[in-house]
Amino acid sequence: MRRVFFIFILLFTTNRLLAEDEIFTSDDSTRIIPCRNFFNLTLSLTKPIFSAKLVNRDDNLSLTYRTLNPLRMGLAFDYRWFGLEISTQIPTLKSQNIRKGKTESNSFRFSINSRRFWVTALFQNFRGFYLNNDEIFYNPLSDQNPLPKRPDISSNLTQVSAFYVFNHHRFSNPAAVGQYERQVKSGGSPFAGFGFLLHDLSASHSMVPPDFQNDFPNLSFVRSISSSNFYLSAGYAYTLVWRKRYFIALYGASGVGRYRTRENRGPMGVMNSGGDIGFRFETRSIIGFNGEHWYGGGGFFGDWNNEKLVSGNYLNHTFQTIRFFLGRRFSTRKSLGFLGL
Repeated sequence: MRRVFFIFILLFTTNRLLAEDEIFTSDDSTRIIPCRNFFNLTLSLTKPIFSAKLVNRDDNLSLTYRTLNPLRMGLAFDYRWFGLEISTQIPTLKSQNIRKGKTESNSFRFSINSRRFWVTALFQNFRGFYLNNDEIFYNPLSDQNPLPKRPDISSNLTQVSAFYVFNHHRFSNPAAVGQYERQVKSGGSPFAGFGFLLHDLSASHSMVPPDFQNDFPNLSFVRSISSSNFYLSAGYAYTLVWRKRYFIALYGASGVGRYRTRENRGPMGVMNSGGDIGFRFETRSIIGFNGEHWYGGGGFFGDWNNEKLVSGNYLNHTFQTIRFFLGRRFSTRKSLGFLGL
């Protein structure tokens, strides 16, 4: 319930800025062209990649759990600053693999994408991991030598972030993601913001295989690891434009956050941390075209987080997405008349 409340607070506190955005009809008329009287429908193909690494730095050992990553199909609706996207695994593509097992996943994205800022809420669920440690388990690429599978491990991730664009006259985030603007001249801008990340990694029994529990004595009984992270982040984004419709957009940001962790150790009880400081990095690169009615392209999105656990070990979790999209703008006759819509 707190997550839903937090999202609605962000939505309604942006009302004034969204209203101010309506004052602008163009930006230099040669750099950024608004497409306000249109709504967008976008078809997407995504390949999510998630990994969780348990690290024992004292002995320089780690265990890396990964998901099998089948293609997902999604449909997005965008109207001015409001965006909504739902995606699911393509039914005809199996998520079963003899070497790596099976992963089931679902996701939901909500976004506010204004000229001056963007807000994104992401809900992502994975179930079914495999242990990807070739330095420990020597497995040639053969169906006869599978990797250790953990169908009982699941990951639930909720992330809400908001970023402000300092020079929205030279850089358009809506144009880079193919929404209600077109950037027809190259330009960039610094950006900064904050975010809140909730992550729960859980299993039906110990996350450490019996043969390696001596190498991770403090994690031998851990069945779940939960973390909450509030972070600040800043970076730079630049869009290179060619012939007014072809573009390459590059984003990079680093941040620092304060997080808390909770470890469920089964019969050994629960351990809670008092709060610690961690670092994160995120990047985005998109290449595509953005015409008057049609737009499309592909991109890579990724973020990396590092957290110290109560047991003294570390959890590094990485979420990456490869995304291809194709969409079309459809004209509207009038606005809705509220919240800048």
